[in-house]
Amino acid sequence: MADRADVVVVGGGIMGCLLALHLAEQGVERVRLLERDGVFQGTSAAGGGFLSGWAAYQPETAAAGYALDFYEKTQASGHDIGFRRNGTLYVAADERSWQGLRMGAEDDALLDPARVAELTNDVVAGDRVVGGLLDPNGAQVHPPLLGVALAELLRARGGVVETRRPVTGLRMDGSRVLAVDTPAGPVECDCVVLATGAWSNRLLKPLGAFLPLAPRLTSRITTGPIGIPESLPTLIVMGAIPGDPAKDIPLWLRGQYGELLWGGTYRGYPRDILLDAEVPDRLDEIPLDGVTQVRRVGKEAASFIPVLGQATSIRLKHGAPCYTPDGRALVGQVPGFTGLHVLTGDNEAGITFGPGYARVLAEFIAHGEADQESLKSWQVDRFDGAFTSESEVIRAFLPRVTA
Repeated sequence: MADRADVVVVGGGIMGCLLALHLAEQGVERVRLLERDGVFQGTSAAGGGFLSGWAAYQPETAAAGYALDFYEKTQASGHDIGFRRNGTLYVAADERSWQGLRMGAEDDALLDPARVAELTNDVVAGDRVVGGLLDPNGAQVHPPLLGVALAELLRARGGVVETRRPVTGLRMDGSRVLAVDTPAGPVECDCVVLATGAWSNRLLKPLGAFLPLAPRLTSRITTGPIGIPESLPTLIVMGAIPGDPAKDIPLWLRGQYGELLWGGTYRGYPRDILLDAEVPDRLDEIPLDGVTQVRRVGKEAASFIPVLGQATSIRLKHGAPCYTPDGRALVGQVPGFTGLHVLTGDNEAGITFGPGYARVLAEFIAHGEADQESLKSWQVDRFDGAFTSESEVIRAFLPRVTA
């Protein structure tokens, strides 16, 4: 008997798990999620797990609002995903950053140094920062718990989760999907969705297709228990390293069960070693030069966030989030193919927007209908073939974040 599904979702990270669940909720009967390792063991394992209101356009704004409701309902249903609406606190470490925060901000959102210290239970030393800005809508989830919960919810809806079953290729009849190939044999289907992030172009290359996305390395650092309060907002630290105003502090921090999760954007090697290169199956052996850079910045920032200097041991998770030229996701059908879709291009906002992406694509696949503004904004062919390499993509993206 043929191994068959109605829809095969390839990839067990945040995007794939959310989509498979939403497909099942939309009435697709035979949803199969295939993952090379375990759920949330790739890039999603390195996710910061925080949601912030940084949407620039209406489709993303709607997606972020839906995500908050989705995670809150999931937590309330008895699945602990570490969901907390603690807000997001932007901390200005110097006067320049403080002036930037004040521009266009509501007065009641701005916090003086004493209030920053109070809101963070003195995790931030108020006498050593200039001020802060609070986004009360910011929230947090814990990615490892979220992965477990989404898999459980999918199975409860009749979906199938197969881990340790990598997809090695796509079987086509001309431009139409017939099946996905795996070491355990093919899975026949009428529809495939690649939610495979940095590995997407590996699967599409034999078909002559290229997605305009670029993977860049990032890492998450987790300490052991050091007494971080559960009420701590997500901290986004802005400013310059004390004594070296030419170097910015690009750090995020949040608490989880007494531990501190933190990371930051680093420059230089090995940030872009995956561009136009063969992405390894796993990222656990990537060079640690970037982590060393982030830890060096953390050591400097410990002058006003003392907990950064208190950890005696750390754990690391590495990921390769994918960026697109305009900073918006790729959601929908791959041009020129029937039954082949993608859900990728998270731009480091998969947790924030992922449920919204998944809902729109699931509605389109299940019913042929979805929010047209969102589909048009995220359509895969919106760049009309202007990019043919990942290096070109990242060169287009970078001015957006360095301007």
